[in-house]
Amino acid sequence: MTRTDKKLIIQIKKGEERAFDILFRKYYAPLSRFAKMFTKDEENADEVVQAFFVKLWEQKAKLKITSSVKSYLYTSVRNASLNFLKKEKTRNIYEEKVEIETNEITYTENNNFVEIYEKAVNKLPERTKEVFILSKNEGLTYNEIAEYLQITAKTVENNMGIAFRKLREYLLPYKDLIYK
Repeated sequence: MTRTDKKLIIQIKKGEERAFDILFRKYYAPLSRFAKMFTKDEENADEVVQAFFVKLWEQKAKLKITSSVKSYLYTSVRNASLNFLKKEKTRNIYEEKVEIETNEITYTENNNFVEIYEKAVNKLPERTKEVFILSKNEGLTYNEIAEYLQITAKTVENNMGIAFRKLREYLLPYKDLIYK
């Protein structure tokens, strides 16, 4: 651990924002490049590193670094990246399942489905509903939605996950009416 990094950690533990800013600026770009090796996506890598630094600041009082600061940062970002990938895999499996179930809905056999579906969509939180409609009704990609709404693609992805989860919960009682 370099003297500078060691001093920064001591200052961060005391709540000095300037020290945190210096550490952040020094390591953010290299840690993002490192995280991208795992996530294979620049935006996701940036999200992982940003979330790590937020957690670092929030838990600064509990901070215990026994190795070098650099080693601690890279190990933490590696672990955060692996956790991100695990969550991403679970989310993708869930979304695929919901997508398959949604495709199995018989539109012609049930005239009430459109009404039930619209009620379900209208019950979504406002931002989630907006993202869902842009994706499913307008056919925009997550990146196009992110650009249009001036949010990150990750936020779009999170909102779609919320939409799928809430729609599934809402539509579950109607499964006998709307599924083959």
